[in-house]
Amino acid sequence: MNATLAIARATFGEAIRKRVLLIILLVALLILLVTPAFEVLAVREQKTILTSFGLGIIQLAGALIAIILCINMIPQEIERRTIYTILSKPVLRHHFVLGKFLGAMQTLAFAFLLMGVAFMLVMYLTLREIDPKVVKGLIMFFFQSSLLAGVTLFFSTFASPLVNFFLSGGTFLVGNILSNFLNTIEKNPQVGSMTRIPVQILVLLMPNFANFNVQNPIINPEQQLTDETAYLVQTVAYGGVYICLLLVAAVLIFNQREM
Repeated sequence: MNATLAIARATFGEAIRKRVLLIILLVALLILLVTPAFEVLAVREQKTILTSFGLGIIQLAGALIAIILCINMIPQEIERRTIYTILSKPVLRHHFVLGKFLGAMQTLAFAFLLMGVAFMLVMYLTLREIDPKVVKGLIMFFFQSSLLAGVTLFFSTFASPLVNFFLSGGTFLVGNILSNFLNTIEKNPQVGSMTRIPVQILVLLMPNFANFNVQNPIINPEQQLTDETAYLVQTVAYGGVYICLLLVAAVLIFNQREM
């Protein structure tokens, strides 16, 4: 466990020094800081647009950070040959993979904390209030980005960074856009078994990133969830289980690689 935590700390320190991640984070913060320009709108429109815009920027920045952070985690260590030094110590391969992921989560938590504080400060200065539901939205987007980091880390065990970028980005887009469509097809009684079975397999395997999108209930108070607490807990638990499965698969693949 000490080896895993040491790798996580080293990964976090290295990630913070990466200029690409800092640039993405800085751009996101700058965009959030210009949102007071919405003051020309009516109060209700101002709150709606400010909340939608801010959460959208944070979600996009979190996804980009997760992908760019994790596509090079394992290939870079192999290319630099530092993997041999690490594994020559009392560090098992599953310690290495788990440590890398924990370091990625720590980096994402740091980024979401900065963006969240900046966003809530902008909300307070602009609207003189902070919607508590925004905090729940930030937490859900953090776990969404963590799930995406797990997907990207899994692909990094066997794919090149360029291929991984398109695989992870494509998975994120499909998991966001097509999830509801696939669920509708799966539950439609008029769909035949020849179509339903492949769809069910795809729904089972494809991470459902759309579950974490809670912007509409936050922006439109009339669209309340039936049981908000249960939904949040269930979605976070789903993300946690899926991440565990991805890490197990990543370790199994990584163990088969010749170093």
